[in-house]
Amino acid sequence: MEGSPVRGQQRLPNIKLSEAHDVQTFQAEIVRILGSEFKHADVSFGIFDTDSKIVQLPTWIRSHLERQPGLHKKLEQGEMVGISAAEDNPVLRPAAAVHSSIVLVPLMSEGRLVAAISLVSPLDGPQLSAEDLETTRQLAYDAAPILVRLEELDRLRHQNRELTSKTDQVERAIKQVAALTEEKDMLVAMLQMHCHQQVNLAHELRTPLAAIRGYTRMILDGRCGETNEKQKEYLRIVTDNTNRLITLVSWMSYVADLSAHHLKLSLFDFREIWNESVNVSQQQLAEKQLRLTQEISDERFIIIGDREKLAFVLQELITVASRLADAGETIVAELSHGREGELSFKLSARGTSISPGVLSTMFDRTLNTVANPTAQNKESRVINLSGVYDIVGMHGGRIFVNNTGGEGATFLFTLPAVTASEEKSHEQAVNSSRRRR
Repeated sequence: MEGSPVRGQQRLPNIKLSEAHDVQTFQAEIVRILGSEFKHADVSFGIFDTDSKIVQLPTWIRSHLERQPGLHKKLEQGEMVGISAAEDNPVLRPAAAVHSSIVLVPLMSEGRLVAAISLVSPLDGPQLSAEDLETTRQLAYDAAPILVRLEELDRLRHQNRELTSKTDQVERAIKQVAALTEEKDMLVAMLQMHCHQQVNLAHELRTPLAAIRGYTRMILDGRCGETNEKQKEYLRIVTDNTNRLITLVSWMSYVADLSAHHLKLSLFDFREIWNESVNVSQQQLAEKQLRLTQEISDERFIIIGDREKLAFVLQELITVASRLADAGETIVAELSHGREGELSFKLSARGTSISPGVLSTMFDRTLNTVANPTAQNKESRVINLSGVYDIVGMHGGRIFVNNTGGEGATFLFTLPAVTASEEKSHEQAVNSSRRRR
């Protein structure tokens, strides 16, 4: 039974219980009120833990309840429980409470145990009267709904702190996303400005170069009078170099347009796309019984670039190396960092050398047409790496070919280093500088 007020029964002052702002203050006030009323008894107060099904009373009192489940059951049903010194092992009690009796008064709310009051009085001193017990039971009856309200308030405060914490995390995340978006927009704007500047520069260079070439040709044609053979030789050199510069300027315009619209930049380890390319190329290596030896240092090769396009570069180079290598030979792949931290990749194939004619046109492209990748070209003597050349150039790298007669060919390209700050912010200079070798 939960109990009810007894008519005419004087209540203990419990105004301060209603004024308690949390459970801890409420517990202290309960102990203070009963302690001032029953000076001969030791008062304690324990909340019922719904998870562990244990009342948080002193350990030695809980041990009695654990050893006698029937007593705890009565307490859960709303009955007062008494434990005398004779019916329990006194060893379980502290020395000061060996000769004492215990009364447990439950606090009930809607038929469930929410807490319990413990009154411990010595056997050789004044004992608790029936009136004292009824006073305690009455206080427990009045205090139970206050405790339930305070527990609900504590639960709401805890939820509010969690929601506030999550709200703060969301706000911080929103600010971070906004900052990253702003940085991304700035980077995109910078890249677009770079492309526009490059196109404008190409246009400004093309006009005077065309004039130089035109006037040089007119002098060669004799429109300004006769020229001797030495002068003609020098003029032809001027014309050839002017043509090379015009071709380079046209390529700059092409790469600026290509990189502005077709690069999908991301941060990744270059070893990942190398391993993927090796797996894709296993069949063509097996067709000529080629062995692939890898000399890759045990470190990370973090770059920022277009993952798909760089994978195309690796697969094209493996295809060319497989075509040049003699059957049963070994292809050697080396991946390392240069002196300035740049990524350096080298692929060597021992076998057929590249003829001078093929070597001189390997990187050439007609800007109005798209060259077929080497893997799609069935003619064994045709090697076109213009696409590889463009991709490496767009990433700010350089590509070289070393052709040694009787020993095969070596392909080498480098990519710019990514610094710690660049790695964190996903920024890298992607430019169109490149050299022919």
